[in-house]
Amino acid sequence: MKIRIRRILFPILFCLAVACIIELPLAQTTIFGDDVILWDTLFRSVIAVPMLVHLYREDSVFRGKEHWNGKIAAAAFFSGAGISLAFGLVVRALQISGAALADESLFTGNLWLEAVVLLAASPILEEYFFRGVLYGRCKELVSAPAAAFMTAAFFGVFHWDLVQGIYSFFMGLILAYLMEKTNTVKAPVVFHFAANLAALVLEFF
Repeated sequence: MKIRIRRILFPILFCLAVACIIELPLAQTTIFGDDVILWDTLFRSVIAVPMLVHLYREDSVFRGKEHWNGKIAAAAFFSGAGISLAFGLVVRALQISGAALADESLFTGNLWLEAVVLLAASPILEEYFFRGVLYGRCKELVSAPAAAFMTAAFFGVFHWDLVQGIYSFFMGLILAYLMEKTNTVKAPVVFHFAANLAALVLEFF
């Protein structure tokens, strides 16, 4: 039991440590201007992803056979984009103040940096952490549905904003389902990428 708890705590504490290492120096400078959140996410991704990939591969012995092909990839992509667009259109129709498909702080006007972070750094970092590592390790302690709920709740809290947090919670459940059914982090990464792509496109319309 203690070993399993430590296995869950390690990636959490590791990512918190990385966040502190990145954010403390950034708080002391204004060199990045309005793009500071984007650079923060990019730097955290560069530092944390290699370790998360290592942990993910290390845990491969606990996962079943990977189910992944072109049809599954297409389904993940169009599902992610479709759900994201639907939510965005509903939010826009209801004129919910402050709601956004992706973190509003990431939309700074620096398009190339937004694209790199929203379409690569953020999906890879978050999916390797939440679904690739944390979800599987939570399943060592609780059932798959409970692990999905726990990681989805954590995913929602991670996004802070209330409306976005609720949206992220339900997206987290879908992402955990994809991870469970495919046994590969590729599915949630593609889904997350497509959802962020839809959010980015919607910002221009």
